Amino acid sequence: APVCVIVTYDRVLDGSDDTPFDCGAVTTALVNAAWSRGLGAVINSQGIMQSPVVREHAGIADDQVIMKSIALGWPDESFPANAVVSERKAVAEATVFVGFGD
Repeated sequence: APVCVIVTYDRVLDGSDDTPFDCGAVTTALVNAAWSRGLGAVINSQGIMQSPVVREHAGIADDQVIMKSIALGWPDESFPANAVVSERKAVAEATVFVGFGD
């Protein structure tokens, strides 16, 4: 993907229960907005696994913690890997709903 969005938070917020939730919410909103406009978006770990490299090239200050990385680009429908569809269990096989009527 030609674009990578790095989601960070201020190190002073380390340990807060809200920080991971807020970063996840922002990331999810960005990915959903991208896909709704036909732009491919994938949440990945490379930005976290390669934090020193990302930090250096993106100029991210030391007081920022890298939380998520999102790859953005126009999907290439002709690329063979993009045609792969993973098999998943049906919702009924993987969940239990308690407190809801049939």
